Amino acid sequence: MKDEVIQRQLADAIVKGDAETAEVKAKVLAQYAKNPTEALDDLYDAYRTAESLHVVGEYDEERLAASANAARASLSVLKSALTPRQTRFTARICVGPVSGGNDVMSAIIAALLTATGCEATDISRATTARELLRNAEQSSAELLVVSFNEQTAGLVEEFVKEFQSGGFRNKFHAIAFARGSQSTTDESGTFVFVAREPLELLSKTAEFLIRNQGKRNARSVPMP
Repeated sequence: MKDEVIQRQLADAIVKGDAETAEVKAKVLAQYAKNPTEALDDLYDAYRTAESLHVVGEYDEERLAASANAARASLSVLKSALTPRQTRFTARICVGPVSGGNDVMSAIIAALLTATGCEATDISRATTARELLRNAEQSSAELLVVSFNEQTAGLVEEFVKEFQSGGFRNKFHAIAFARGSQSTTDESGTFVFVAREPLELLSKTAEFLIRNQGKRNARSVPMP
């Protein structure tokens, strides 16, 4: 059976909140797929669908939790099959929500970043902006991807205030991943960039790392 079919079945199981089926399909992909990493995109899209249904009131907390459990079950399997890409443009990256903790999306994004060759850590246990920042600092992060959604888009100013007043600006860079929150902007210039989709996040992160490495190399060249 083609990988695309299994990936579609995996996505359907996540949207339906069928953790048992999701885990089974993930195991098939982990063992037989040409590139199990591709399933992470489907996993993201599937849980994002469940998340969107929750926002519009079609999924209650119980149904969203079921989808979250299915996503976690399949992600746990797929992570074991990841083969990070070999690249010299890497960084220690932490991922977490601005508030709420235990964010499935943060775990998925961390896995996607790991697949690109970065050392990515999910720190979604944080429940406040300050706690998230302190956890990133303790993890020696070079980049922090802070996640916002429709419910937390209004917390940008709170995060910016904590980031600036706590002295974190001199310790690591911050990236805003604002899924579904089109109103999220960065008038303060705090974030390296604001991304709204995983592909945009991954591509812009790679571009930033390449530029940053270029600047470091330029500074290290001795003057004639």
